[in-house]
Amino acid sequence: METVGTFAGTVAGVLSVAAFVPQAWRIFRRKSAGDVSLAMYLTLTAASLLWMFYAWVLGSMPLLLTNFVIGVIAVLIALLKVRHGGRS
Repeated sequence: METVGTFAGTVAGVLSVAAFVPQAWRIFRRKSAGDVSLAMYLTLTAASLLWMFYAWVLGSMPLLLTNFVIGVIAVLIALLKVRHGGRS
């Protein structure tokens, strides 16, 4: 059962990270982020930091690394929003 749990956690981590990549790529490619919510990505960054702390307390390296990557992508998107914000 532990193997199934590890597999599920790995797939969930990969999908969680992959969910943000299309948004970052779209902003980067179009140089436009007018329809992106800065507040959402700042909140996601804060949540990722808290998840990383929680993972560190638990000693869960996979959870820590997953949220580190999500945090990096969230910061990237927030920076792209500031740079290419456009409307809104």
